[in-house]
Amino acid sequence: MSDAHTSLEVYKLLVEEAREARRARRELSNIFLTLNLAGVGGLGLLAREQSDLNPALFAWCALALVLTCIVWRTSNAYYNKALKTKYVIISRYEQDLGHAPLTEEYQAMGGAKIMRAFTLERAMPYLFVLGYLVFFVVQAGDVDAIAAAVTDLLRRIGVN
Repeated sequence: MSDAHTSLEVYKLLVEEAREARRARRELSNIFLTLNLAGVGGLGLLAREQSDLNPALFAWCALALVLTCIVWRTSNAYYNKALKTKYVIISRYEQDLGHAPLTEEYQAMGGAKIMRAFTLERAMPYLFVLGYLVFFVVQAGDVDAIAAAVTDLLRRIGVN
């Protein structure tokens, strides 16, 4: 088997692995979205069924959901890093092959700028955490604490 043929086969394998990683990231995000939507429904049911919501029970449930969001965000970051690495390797193979369709597409779409964009996929875990904080504070009746929690969260994620 020639070196060019071997390089082409490895290139095709890398492209397929990148496609699988994107699919896995999307499926994982769907699972976390479903878990959080179920959690929101559960918290809403708790709040509706109990006129005096036990703050400790809600806090533990909300904490579990916040931890789920942290795992979600960490998983997204892992897949983004893995994909970036795969595309760097694919780009090197494209240089060896003399054709660079994925690199050209990446550059045409804006390159690294597009990857840094604030996307809904990145924002969703933070939005759920913010929602849990707001819901908890509203249930506890302390509106000033909502403002402090929102300000702190926005500062932490870099929104001024």
